[in-house]
Amino acid sequence: MVWIYLLLACILCYYILSSNTTRGLKKLPSPPDRLFYFGHFFQIGDKPHKKFTEWARSLGDIYSIQLGQQNWIILTSDKVVGELLQKRGAKYSTRVPSHYTFKILTRGKSYAASPYNERYRKINPIMHSVSGQRSVKENSYLLDDEYRILMQNLCQASAKTKDGFYPKYFFQLTALNVISLLCLNKRTDSIDDPFYIEFENLMGTHLELAKVTNRLSEYFPILKWFPNTKLHNAMIESAGSMEVFLRKLVKEVIDDKEKKPCIIRELLRKKDEGILDDLDVIYLTDSIFAAGTDTISASLTWLTAALANNPHVQSKAHQELDRIIEGQRYCGALYLGIPHGIEEDDEYNGYHIPANSVVVLNQYGIHMDEKRYENPKEFKPERFLGFTESSAVLANGNYENRDHFGFGAGRRLCT
Repeated sequence: MVWIYLLLACILCYYILSSNTTRGLKKLPSPPDRLFYFGHFFQIGDKPHKKFTEWARSLGDIYSIQLGQQNWIILTSDKVVGELLQKRGAKYSTRVPSHYTFKILTRGKSYAASPYNERYRKINPIMHSVSGQRSVKENSYLLDDEYRILMQNLCQASAKTKDGFYPKYFFQLTALNVISLLCLNKRTDSIDDPFYIEFENLMGTHLELAKVTNRLSEYFPILKWFPNTKLHNAMIESAGSMEVFLRKLVKEVIDDKEKKPCIIRELLRKKDEGILDDLDVIYLTDSIFAAGTDTISASLTWLTAALANNPHVQSKAHQELDRIIEGQRYCGALYLGIPHGIEEDDEYNGYHIPANSVVVLNQYGIHMDEKRYENPKEFKPERFLGFTESSAVLANGNYENRDHFGFGAGRRLCT
């Protein structure tokens, strides 16, 4: 009986403390019908980006939701993203460690999901040097070669059938080849190749398990006391399979007698210098593969679907082929990006932003904002023809001048 009273007292104290504001600041608006303990978890559905955008219409461009015991701040306008993630980047540059994508899948070694700590500051310049814009420019011939092969594959697949075909597998093959050539001087010719099939299966499983609605132990920490659930076991199995796959790639580079230069070899050199360890090499390689494959193939697949369903804009799209920004806006790869985090209390327009909140850039909501884009649900490649700067340059400039937010914002921009 005493334990019951103690538990009730702890719950009461939690809600009293969580309901207090700091320095007289207002609480952020929040959707109605929040459930005890579960918060808004059962309201977000299987397409949370659409629910977040719907809530933004009534609550405004910044509001909070409660997913179990985790507080989320949803940002749904270029202004609030610019004011917080860009102008106050030092405060919003961390990540709230994900139990699955950070602690289980990458053993705390992920680059993209890493908190902004000493380790991140150590590996960040290394990742920029091996996979940043300069590296891409130096290896642009690889892109040209692979894109020519992609066109041949698409033409051959089209000639074999009158009923159409699914191009995503060819886009995924191209993206995988580009990253594989950069990382370990390896490529494959066919979507039937065991290397491609293994990677496609591993990445597909990982992305499915990493969905917002599957991160249950992050919202409800009590579930960590019951590790033998079907979902948890699937995560452990996926993590183990991915590590075995990555270790094989690293071993291929180590065994290469020609010692040809590549990204993994550069990471191994940093390991020999004592800067990185064995797991760093493995999971930094994982970060590069994850960032450069499915995101690219998903964007190209959606872009192809948009062009096929809008034949009247295909000639206009041809004028913008070198940039094709509209594809990133209209159907980006990550509707909610990779969430940021904040480790200290903050204030915005009189509202209290609590420490340790998850801060979400609702890319979908911003890209569908009628105040920012005329007829946002219409696919219009010509809307960006007047832009002269690259997306990379605009992403580091004033938020009002950005073409799209597909690469994130602030200090954790995609490299």
